[in-house]
Amino acid sequence: MAKIEGLSHDSKILIAVAGIASYLDAALLVSTGIALTIWSTQFAVNTWWTGIISTMLSLAVALGSFLGGRLSDRYGRVRVFNLDILFTVLGAGIITLANSFPMLLLGLLVAGLASGADLPTSLAVISERVSHKNYGKAISSTEVFWVFGIILSQAIGFITAGTGTMSPRYMFGWLALVALVNWGIRVFSGAFKNIETNLAAANTDSDATVDSQESTKKVSLKSLFKMPQYLLPMLTLTGFYLFWNIPANTWGSFVNYFLVTVGHQTQAVSTGLGLIANIANVVILYLVYVKLADTKYRYVMMYVGLIISFLAFSLSGIFSEYWLVFAVAYVLYSSVNLFCGESVYKIWSQSFFPTDARASVTGFSYGVVRAITALFSLVTPTIMAKSPQMLMWILVVCVLFNALFGWTATKLIRKYHVKDPVYNSKD
Repeated sequence: MAKIEGLSHDSKILIAVAGIASYLDAALLVSTGIALTIWSTQFAVNTWWTGIISTMLSLAVALGSFLGGRLSDRYGRVRVFNLDILFTVLGAGIITLANSFPMLLLGLLVAGLASGADLPTSLAVISERVSHKNYGKAISSTEVFWVFGIILSQAIGFITAGTGTMSPRYMFGWLALVALVNWGIRVFSGAFKNIETNLAAANTDSDATVDSQESTKKVSLKSLFKMPQYLLPMLTLTGFYLFWNIPANTWGSFVNYFLVTVGHQTQAVSTGLGLIANIANVVILYLVYVKLADTKYRYVMMYVGLIISFLAFSLSGIFSEYWLVFAVAYVLYSSVNLFCGESVYKIWSQSFFPTDARASVTGFSYGVVRAITALFSLVTPTIMAKSPQMLMWILVVCVLFNALFGWTATKLIRKYHVKDPVYNSKD
């Protein structure tokens, strides 16, 4: 990894290994989207089953997130961390070798469950091994891997586009290889095991709030629902992530459809625009957000992201018949949307809750959000066909709720004295 100030060499290695969970999450979803048309022809399935493939994968990731978080808090984060990636290898391998539609569905189910389970677990593994002073840098660095998952999957899909039914095999074969190498490092590397152990021992600050007694004992997810100091942040963060994820997923998944069917542009134009937007995303994320995430500018960036998101969707709704306006708005939104979404959500999810409940809470939140987003994506093409303007204004409303929940979260940070570089910076 490139230099990230404030993080030790061992911390960077830990983030690189754990960050592959975010890479595989994005790559699995994007690769599936690219492969859909090929699979539809190869296995002679109708449009209904084509839609089921994408929705089933999203729901599998959602269920995996929920189950993985709870299992890791119950049986140990490192143990589940190592098993998650092994089943990701298995699922991606089945997809690569699939010669029938049922085999393909089995592979997607296994890979989705395993990838989803690895997300909250990997974040918990990182957060309990770095100081809260570096949560922003450490946790937001996983977003860089997530964006790379999108870009590299698009690149592999583009390079192998002329190979017909072999293209999905190349894409998922690559994912299986990456997951296999990552599993080997997690399980068999003595040096990495020493890093995990040493960082856990060195990081004695496992308290997410000033209530240290609550953080040092195991707390079940069920018991958190009875504690206002945890229930309110859990609901607030879930709402914040949900109303960010619906617009982000909608534009990420349907930008090609919008430009080609509504804007009457070529597939090449829409694909090129997506690539430009993702490159801008990863550059700004790394050069700006990761550098400033643990400073007084964390929420300045959040509100800047919210304002630009609001303007992007509003302009797209007003001038939806002009594809160039939409294209510019899309690039601007993609460049800063992580400022007010998943990056800060991940930081908060590791700050509000006791160490032994973080994976469960994050898994619950991920699961709820991914499931609702998957259901929304089912009706998105219908809404877009009826009125592109209507879809844009629905997304404007989502941004407003995103802002409301974000503002509420900052109030809860102050109320419950959560360690934070802006409101509660003292150790």
